[in-house]
Amino acid sequence: MRKKKEKWVDDGHTIVPMTGEEIPHASRGFFQGRERKRNVRNRGKSDITRKERRAMTRALFAVMLPRLLIIISCFGLVFALMYLWLS
Repeated sequence: MRKKKEKWVDDGHTIVPMTGEEIPHASRGFFQGRERKRNVRNRGKSDITRKERRAMTRALFAVMLPRLLIIISCFGLVFALMYLWLS
């Protein structure tokens, strides 16, 4: 014999209050008044042409390449010094 299922009734009882008190104090400022991220496609078109965008990308790489080479050479120098020191 099957027992009849009791019909569930919402009595308004709250198990966990969603007042924001459950969020740590440091994070509350980050979440308050936050808008949802808008779709990137909905933004207006920029007035930068393809040629200008490529020029900006080349300029970025021209500035960052020497820095990258300096970092790689420093790692190589440290590796060489460790090799000489430990051998």
